[in-house]
Amino acid sequence: MHWEGSIHATNHLACSDCHNPMEKASVNSLLAKQSIVETCVQCHQQQRHEFMKRSHMPVLEGKMSCVDCHNPHGTVTRPLLKADSVNDVCYTCHAEKRGPFIWEHAPVRESCINCHFPHGSNQDKLLRASRPQLCIQCHFATNHPSILYNSSMTQGGGGSILNNPGNAVANINPGAANNSRVMGRSCQNCHSMIHGSNHPAGQRFQR
Repeated sequence: MHWEGSIHATNHLACSDCHNPMEKASVNSLLAKQSIVETCVQCHQQQRHEFMKRSHMPVLEGKMSCVDCHNPHGTVTRPLLKADSVNDVCYTCHAEKRGPFIWEHAPVRESCINCHFPHGSNQDKLLRASRPQLCIQCHFATNHPSILYNSSMTQGGGGSILNNPGNAVANINPGAANNSRVMGRSCQNCHSMIHGSNHPAGQRFQR
């Protein structure tokens, strides 16, 4: 019922572009290729490349397919999502991120793709940028030092972080080791409940 006006219809796709009723190329659905994914990536080469990135949806591994999120025959959304919004699609698997939370993170509430690529990324957890670079795109004016933590600012290497009223950093040791605050989870070392918190003291998503 949603085919007319869908992105596939307006691009003049015919049934035979995805289905081949005269040859049993697939186990079901009379697909033109062996699987749903192989059929979709005939046209969607960009998504095929994204699935090959370091962090990606497990589509090529066969744990899910394109139709888990999309309906190729048409929906009420332009990207043919199987729900009314990106978040509603994500919540079908990531229910723990749904909320409602006492303290909600506004970009998360708005759309998951504010922080994540939906198909694949070379960053951890499908992120659009590495942490803390992703976080400081919005949180560039905080009570933290005004410059990124670097290898010279670690107590383990002999240096220390001392904030003066001008938010500058003193006692820098150029020979210090890599700072753990930049490695791994970065901002989430402290702000671990970044999708939302139900703790009465979790206003800063720390618990």
